Amino acid sequence: MAEASRELFWNIPLGPWIVYPLAAIAVIIFAWASYRRYRLIAIGKRGVPMGSWSQRIVNFIGVGIVDGFLHKRIFRDAYPGLMHFFIFWGCLVFLIATAAETINKYVFHYLYGPTYLVVSAYVDIIGLLALVGIAIAAWRRYIQRPKRLDNKPEDAIALILIAVIVISGYLVEGLRFASPDPGKDAAYAYWSTGGWVFSLFISLIGINPPLAVALHPWAWGFHVLLSIGAVIYVSVTFSRFTHILMSPINVFLRPFKPRGQLDSFDIEKAIEKGEPLGANQIHHFNWKHLLDTDGCTRCGRCQDQCPANFTGKPLSPKKIVQDLRTELNINGPKVRAAMDKAAGVVKKAKPAPATEGQAPAEAATPEPINAPTIIGSRISEDEIWSCTTCAACLEACPAFIDPLGKIVEMRRNLVLEQTKMPETAQTILKCIEDRGHSCRGTLFSRTDWYSGLSIKALADDSRADILYWTGCAASLEDRSIKVATAFAKVARASGVKLGVLGAEESCCGDPARRMGNEYLFQMLAMKNIETLKTHGVKTIVTTCPHCFNTLKNEYPQFGGDFYEVVSHTEFIGRLIDESRLKLTGEVDKKLTYHDSCYLGRHNGIYLPPRHVLGTIPKAQLVEMKRRNQKGFCCGGGGGRFWMEERIGKRISEERIEEAIGTGADLVATACPYCLQMFEDAIKAKGAEEKFRARDIAELVAEALPK
Repeated sequence: MAEASRELFWNIPLGPWIVYPLAAIAVIIFAWASYRRYRLIAIGKRGVPMGSWSQRIVNFIGVGIVDGFLHKRIFRDAYPGLMHFFIFWGCLVFLIATAAETINKYVFHYLYGPTYLVVSAYVDIIGLLALVGIAIAAWRRYIQRPKRLDNKPEDAIALILIAVIVISGYLVEGLRFASPDPGKDAAYAYWSTGGWVFSLFISLIGINPPLAVALHPWAWGFHVLLSIGAVIYVSVTFSRFTHILMSPINVFLRPFKPRGQLDSFDIEKAIEKGEPLGANQIHHFNWKHLLDTDGCTRCGRCQDQCPANFTGKPLSPKKIVQDLRTELNINGPKVRAAMDKAAGVVKKAKPAPATEGQAPAEAATPEPINAPTIIGSRISEDEIWSCTTCAACLEACPAFIDPLGKIVEMRRNLVLEQTKMPETAQTILKCIEDRGHSCRGTLFSRTDWYSGLSIKALADDSRADILYWTGCAASLEDRSIKVATAFAKVARASGVKLGVLGAEESCCGDPARRMGNEYLFQMLAMKNIETLKTHGVKTIVTTCPHCFNTLKNEYPQFGGDFYEVVSHTEFIGRLIDESRLKLTGEVDKKLTYHDSCYLGRHNGIYLPPRHVLGTIPKAQLVEMKRRNQKGFCCGGGGGRFWMEERIGKRISEERIEEAIGTGADLVATACPYCLQMFEDAIKAKGAEEKFRARDIAELVAEALPK
């Protein structure tokens, strides 16, 4: 056994003179294609913050192990996850084995004896699993045909290429084992499982040893040419296989920022330079948005999780990304050429020196770059406005692609440049601009709700323990005012003194930013940050996840980083854990909890609300199937709270049907949007008598000592 080893170019005397020149050509072609692609992606706008490169590298190693090698995200969908795991590891192990054999031949000899046999067995078994994965993929894609997959010729080419490369490799090995003098590992051929099985088949069909020797170089040549040809094919077409390279690059270069934070930009500077506001042409997006399109594998997981798509809206996050990729491929080269021409004009056109009595000549100005518009042609307005900004697509994507950011960029263009938006959205934006809140038609002022509650505005009494950022809904809408009152009751029972801004508080700006009015959002943000600074605020508690996300994740872009922001579910949980709040009143009901998107997926707060509900005497918590990271949106985010849902089924009704289906008596939530959307859906279903929606603060207040 100690002599068992393998000759790299057995029966191929000219092997090195064939493989290495061809491989060098393939590498050159690949490098050339990669450079061309880089220049194409570079038509996107600059300004993507990269942060610390050392932190990025450390983070990438962790993500690479957990989500790359171990497939954590991909295994959330077990069946296709297993398929991809088999194919991924089969191809990766074959690649590593090829490199290991080359090192063994030219650097130092270590693959012999037991080491060689174990490695050979491992590689062949994993390769067989790759074939199993390809079979599952073919069955799923072409027999089962799930809705989220769109089959293209390149998909079939990819599967066939991988399968034929793997099988031809086994064939080469099998022909060697079937030959009269197959090398030093002949006595242990069964350790090379795939090749050994093929050698048995070769003998079974009557191929004698001399013929096996003669056929071996041809099979080897076919295998080598196909393998190297696959690299060239990928380089030239930049099609299905590109995600193997581009997905890791995309993950490595992803922005380090909170998920709930949208990109910001200097509006005044953009206007001065004549730059577009938002995106309507391919080069209006930033380079990371364009890189995303190459990282996308078209797996459709984002589409499956999208509540808008699930309820019959025209939006598919996958389609958005792929439409932009199509636009990049078709019109990107023209934009690249125009940019190069413009750069050449600026570089070469030097103004002529001024002669006496003459003004200096002006430098030549390059022509503006024009490209086909995207909105209304490649991507419809209905698609853009259907998004609830719930981030289900971001959570589902194994390549960390961000369809949401691209949608918001197009909304910004519609609102800021084209002044085109749904009528109800325009009305609410106007209300926010004119009155500082989103509650059109309200008869309340921001101070009415706490009248008689022993709560004072910070302008009148700065000795508060925390600032309660009430938000538009809890200040000005009758239903949500009850939530604010309940939270104030809970705070008083625990001995916490609340302070509010009262008349000084304005809308946090979340609706404006999500609907595309970045200008209005920045005005509100700067005003509110200045107010918070004036009062020296250190801790803020909110009962609205949208306010929570904006204050915590987005205001720091404009200097709002001097305070802590806590959701009321976390705050109440702390009071209970510190024994400052004791719940003795019984709430003898069966509850189900709905994860608000802006508390859950955007900010990772899943356990605190459930912890609070679990402390309420006699309350029984039953879970919905779609919960935590896979929670289903209420339909109110992204400004959809104020827009008529005229296409497909109402998202809120889909969710409330699931809640009722648990057998619960009521659905608990921690968001005013969710609360109102659910109450409307319950009425639409005629279920008011048997089912209710309550905020967690209301349930806790009900459980306070009598």
